[in-house]
Amino acid sequence: MLDQEKRTDLSRRSFIVAGAGVTAASIWELPAARAEAGKGNINFRVVGAQDPTLIFVHGFGCALDDWDGQVKALSPRLRCVALDLPGHGASTRPEAVSIGAMGSAVNQVKQRIGARGAVLVGHSMGCRVITEAFLQSRSDIVGLVFVDGSILGGDPETGINRAKDSVSRAGIDALTQRLFTDMFLEGSDAKLRERLVARAQGVDASLREELFVDLVRWDLTKAREALKQVAVPTLVLQSTYINADLKRVPLQAGMTTPWMDAIAGSVAKSEAKIVPGVGHFAMIEAAQTVNEEIQKFAARLA
Repeated sequence: MLDQEKRTDLSRRSFIVAGAGVTAASIWELPAARAEAGKGNINFRVVGAQDPTLIFVHGFGCALDDWDGQVKALSPRLRCVALDLPGHGASTRPEAVSIGAMGSAVNQVKQRIGARGAVLVGHSMGCRVITEAFLQSRSDIVGLVFVDGSILGGDPETGINRAKDSVSRAGIDALTQRLFTDMFLEGSDAKLRERLVARAQGVDASLREELFVDLVRWDLTKAREALKQVAVPTLVLQSTYINADLKRVPLQAGMTTPWMDAIAGSVAKSEAKIVPGVGHFAMIEAAQTVNEEIQKFAARLA
């Protein structure tokens, strides 16, 4: 265990959490943490030292380096933490694959770094994960940021069965390919799209199958009630929505989405900003805009 006097050694390093043990692995600038992962390990990186602490949570089939643009820009003023969710990146697969298990991992990291005031920042599925993390342990969480989230509606049994059918009919690799390809707008960076699709398909197939179905289950059985329990300031940064033709399109000023409406109707201290002209990965494709909005939001919470 690192004592309080050595807390500054957390800055600009990468760690593997295994119970109470921590192993230093690499500085942030390296492309990936390099440590021997054991059962239950969670890979996370910390840079910066000033409160509040931003804890960045990626989406389905993604990894902590999705947030490199935010960490580089914001860490001179704020402590930034990014983690690989269980079964993603350098983190090991959890025994149970669920949004609940992902939320628990976020809270393990929050506890390990000793955040006195944490702002949880989630992208896509990560919006569900940080909401779940807040429900599990509200201590020391002072705000939430949702980046291009969404919410499903309808009958739970029907929706869950459709999710299972989608996986069994197309196969998880084909489904992943379609999901990620649709996250980008026409004319977007083809190399970025190809890299993120390939990375997602590199995540264990059975984990993707289980997590996709549980994501749908969480939305249909828990999401709306969960949002009603959010009692901290919340920022929504939204760039896209799925239209009636099931095509992802960019948002324009004055537009809204079912996700934005759900938050506005459930979270008293919420505000929404549109990130125009980009696809689903707004924190990569419009990093400067996302950084500015997060920085302003965090400054109001300090």
